[in-house]
Amino acid sequence: MSQPSWYPQNPRSRLNFFLKSFPIFVVLLIFFLFVLDWIGFFAFLEELVRDNGSWLMQVIFGIDASEFTLGMFERIDPDPLTGGYIGFGEPNYPGIFLPPYPNIFLIVRGCTGMEAGALLMALILVTPAKWSNKLVASVVNFLMMHIGNTFRVAFHFWFTRFLFLKWGDADKAFFYAHDLLSKVFGFIGIVIFTLVIERTGVKIVSTFGAWMDAAGEGFKRISWKMKNISFSSKLIGASVGTAVVATRVASVADDKTVTSTNVAKVKNEVKPNQPGRVIKIGFYPTYEIENNKWSFFLKTFGIFLIIGGAIASLGLIPQISQGFMTLTDNIAVNWFGARIGEVGKTNSLWWFSIVDRATEVPFTMHMWSTGFGMLGIFVGLIFASPTSWRKRIWGSIVALVTIIPLNFLRLGFQKWAVWSLANNDTMRDNQPLLYMNMADMANSYLPFFFWVIIFAVILFILYKMDIKAVAIIVAWFHQIWYWLAGILGLRKKEEDDDLFEKEKQPEKSAT
Repeated sequence: MSQPSWYPQNPRSRLNFFLKSFPIFVVLLIFFLFVLDWIGFFAFLEELVRDNGSWLMQVIFGIDASEFTLGMFERIDPDPLTGGYIGFGEPNYPGIFLPPYPNIFLIVRGCTGMEAGALLMALILVTPAKWSNKLVASVVNFLMMHIGNTFRVAFHFWFTRFLFLKWGDADKAFFYAHDLLSKVFGFIGIVIFTLVIERTGVKIVSTFGAWMDAAGEGFKRISWKMKNISFSSKLIGASVGTAVVATRVASVADDKTVTSTNVAKVKNEVKPNQPGRVIKIGFYPTYEIENNKWSFFLKTFGIFLIIGGAIASLGLIPQISQGFMTLTDNIAVNWFGARIGEVGKTNSLWWFSIVDRATEVPFTMHMWSTGFGMLGIFVGLIFASPTSWRKRIWGSIVALVTIIPLNFLRLGFQKWAVWSLANNDTMRDNQPLLYMNMADMANSYLPFFFWVIIFAVILFILYKMDIKAVAIIVAWFHQIWYWLAGILGLRKKEEDDDLFEKEKQPEKSAT
């Protein structure tokens, strides 16, 4: 596909295009997914997909209408905390009962295909094109999405029953027909729909490509920013007694990757005491990255793996696992008022505890849940970063006293939150959807966002302590990205080693 005339041709114009179009895309996507659902548009589509899908089963697969039942059914989901089932009250979900398959097929928002359709619709509207073309593309997108998705759902109904008759396993049949094949068909459909939309004159692929280019160039700017701030300090020229000590200062990484700073050699001279001066030494491995050489990466990443792995492995010690379980159980019970139902060993290394009634949510104490995995990441980063030993020790202490105590509180609070929800029969019976969402938040989102915030906060603290952990991470990703870009043909490999040999020579200067 050739680029359209409006495609931004330079990094600045691509960045401006991204800043103008992507926020609008996000707003439109939220509107199509949630506002339309709130006003009932998806309920109309759900019934339409059910009715047309049942008609296609009769036409294509020869299933008589008397063999199935269409109607509105109650939604019943497995309880993610207690192991039972949750009923959603009134029968307000369109569905189909297709014996001998024992379960009812419910049609929900995802079955309409309009989650992917909303994404394409938002792309159509933010892509520069004539509004007449956008209108045609939007209509074509909706019709293709509905018709193609209805065929997919009809096949899903029939194939699930076919597999059940063959295997006698309802869950296995549903998995292969819906979770496996149906999703593959959906992906193929998206590719076909995109190509058709392109033929209407709305170049949504170019819009997405411009965003990807802007993101890649943004990452490049970040890497160059890291290069510019990736310096460590070195004191030179300080007097010792009456003799001046002057040396050539080697690079921090002690290899060819870093620009060395040359300080002219001078003879020992009798001079009064001097405080010396501080110079800045860059360590960012620009030459290695651009020439696919990996010594800086292997050296620093090796340090990270060895030290970080040693710290993380502390979470494998059974006594530590048991201690974390006992302490966080006490916090949940004594601080927040939860009740513990069961404790025991998962295996010879890890212990677990289950709060009362939440039998589906065992809190297992392993290297990640105890926090030693995250602590290992930070201590490994700190020791891989070029800085003084004093800063490394202090940075490791900061990581330790931040991660472990806060993780104690997080586990205690999370156990109480899960216990509170599992024992909230009123919410489960009267507000089942709220109960399901809150269970997801307590069981999944709470630990996820906790670790994301901890990671960001500690990186910021290390940055303020002049520990170059962020620069090391960016350098690793920069190295991998540059290598992958070369493999994929996204960049032209630089081969001028002779030029580098000239540029890397230290600049002669006299003092």
